[in-house]
Amino acid sequence: MWQFHPYSVLLFLAFGFNLGLGLFVLKSFRLNLVKYLLILVFGSMIWTGFYGLDFVYISTNLHRTFISLLYIGVAIANVGMVLVSIEFTNNQHLLTKRFWVLLLLQPLFTVAVCVLDPIFKTLTLDTYLINVGGRIQWIQETNIGGFIASYLLSFFWSVFVALLLIRGIFISKSTERNRYLLILVSFLFIWIAAALHKMGIRPLPGMNITGVMCTMQAIMIFFAIGYYRMFDLVPLVRSEIVDELDEAVVILDFNHRVVDWNSSAENLFCVKDKNVALLPHQAFFQHTPELITKLDNLSIKKTITKWIWEKDSKYWEVTAKQIRDSNRKKIGMVLVFRDNTEQRNLEKQMANVNRELLVANGTKDRFLSIISHDLRGPLAGIKMLLKVLNEDMKKKEDALAGMTQSLLDATESVFSLLENLLEWSKLQRGQEEFRPNFYRLDSIVLECLDLFALSAKNKDIHFETKIPNHAMVYCDDRMIITVIRNLISNALKFSHQNGKIEISAIDTGYHWMVSVKDFGVGMSKTTIDKLFKPGEVIKSVGTQGETGNGIGLLLCSEFVTVNGGTLTADSDGMSGSIFQFSLPKKENEEILI
Repeated sequence: MWQFHPYSVLLFLAFGFNLGLGLFVLKSFRLNLVKYLLILVFGSMIWTGFYGLDFVYISTNLHRTFISLLYIGVAIANVGMVLVSIEFTNNQHLLTKRFWVLLLLQPLFTVAVCVLDPIFKTLTLDTYLINVGGRIQWIQETNIGGFIASYLLSFFWSVFVALLLIRGIFISKSTERNRYLLILVSFLFIWIAAALHKMGIRPLPGMNITGVMCTMQAIMIFFAIGYYRMFDLVPLVRSEIVDELDEAVVILDFNHRVVDWNSSAENLFCVKDKNVALLPHQAFFQHTPELITKLDNLSIKKTITKWIWEKDSKYWEVTAKQIRDSNRKKIGMVLVFRDNTEQRNLEKQMANVNRELLVANGTKDRFLSIISHDLRGPLAGIKMLLKVLNEDMKKKEDALAGMTQSLLDATESVFSLLENLLEWSKLQRGQEEFRPNFYRLDSIVLECLDLFALSAKNKDIHFETKIPNHAMVYCDDRMIITVIRNLISNALKFSHQNGKIEISAIDTGYHWMVSVKDFGVGMSKTTIDKLFKPGEVIKSVGTQGETGNGIGLLLCSEFVTVNGGTLTADSDGMSGSIFQFSLPKKENEEILI
């Protein structure tokens, strides 16, 4: 039987408030606080909605169904109130798995009571109809199950939340204290209404206004969120971050009207009045007409456009990003101005330095070319002529022979230095090609010894070679000849008259270890530490006044490394030196130049 009842108007009005509130806050569903508020609103809707139906539609068959759904709404609303209060008081750490289980006990117990009610009357002990002011309405006597589901468990959670709120009031700042008091007062409204109803003090005869108070609580929480700016937390944080950026940010709508900008943009464009709504971009960029022209001619097809804008000897990298809605319709644009002046200046400086380096490299290459073509040829000719002249002079006059020998030694020293410089320059410029193959080690050593036969004879120095005939190495023979040539030249230079030089090779498994050992003046530890370091100056004098500068050993170290080996030196500082380097037996894929 349908009837009009004024109490239902109040309940349906509360239902409508809950529905409108829920739809309004749904857009900010990403916030946990809003999610919990929606649980409270949903429970309050069920509570007031079915309570209102129980007044306008009198049916013995549906009465208990309406009451059961009403109690389920009470349980859901209570869960929402607890969660909102925890989020409000910043006690999110309490939401553990065990806590969730305890929190869901009330709605689960309420559902069980409602399901069993038709059989055991667990929800309402008795229900009957009365006439109040000419209108019929139900009166129900609550059973023990309904009492536990709606009052006892709700009271337990209300005490728990009240303790959280009271604790927050004592430990929080004054602004937070006010919002805690607001939530606490909203809880008191509900329990005062419930207690008065149980005591028989009812402002509206036969109606429990607790559900209406629950709706009032949801509304108070909503206004508290808005008043304390918790509702727009994410946009607030984003706006704070944007305002602190060093880059200037300007936001335009789909008609190129400026709607917002940050502090850096104020300084860049000399705009202060943020109270002007929808400022035309011509007015905002009035001092920079080139930007107005650029914005007017931007392609609408490109989502992101970048360009360089120059102002007052400064360079700005401008990024224009179009903002589109879910239907890909343009709704606005964000302009970001990044100061690129320092980077541009650095790029210009680097370009200038690169040009200077190119000029310097060109000069160096021309210088090396002059050394290579204009010095190497004449020196080689002088060297050969002196050799011939020296042989002839030995047969005639000893005095002239000594002079020509000195000239020959000096020429050979200069020629050796020139050869090393040229090889070093090729290696540094990447013009030295690495062409490895398999070679007999003894053949390489014998070829080098032939070069020094005359020099060794002049100092009465003999060579002892201990190179196995089966020793095969994988290397670039030109580079290794240069290495052995330099090591033998140094050994001759620092060996005493009537001395000897030992050249040997030992099989170490994967490599052949080649040694060049002399019994001359030796080297100090300080000299050994400087041998293979570029930039270190090493001045040395041989046993007959020969000079050395260490360039040859640097070249040797580079060539040995390119061939996949290592070069080391050792000396006791008195009885000669030994240089050792390793060469691989087979091809190694890791050998690179």
